[in-house]
Amino acid sequence: MLLRPSPRKSFYLIVFRRECEASGWCWEIRRKRKPMGVRLWQGGFRSHRAAHSAGRTALEDFLNGLAMETIS
Repeated sequence: MLLRPSPRKSFYLIVFRRECEASGWCWEIRRKRKPMGVRLWQGGFRSHRAAHSAGRTALEDFLNGLAMETIS
């Protein structure tokens, strides 16, 4: 029997700066083993801290949504 990796361990957050745009700092949720097929990201934050905070909230919401899908 193969164990599936926990969704909480399969996804992670990155924070980066877009130098070529005026959008400033961005966050993006990514999956570790294979690309997701869609990009979950948001930009326009004035600082790394602001982008990281918003990204952590988005990641938590995303993971909670996955957990609800698994339960149903």
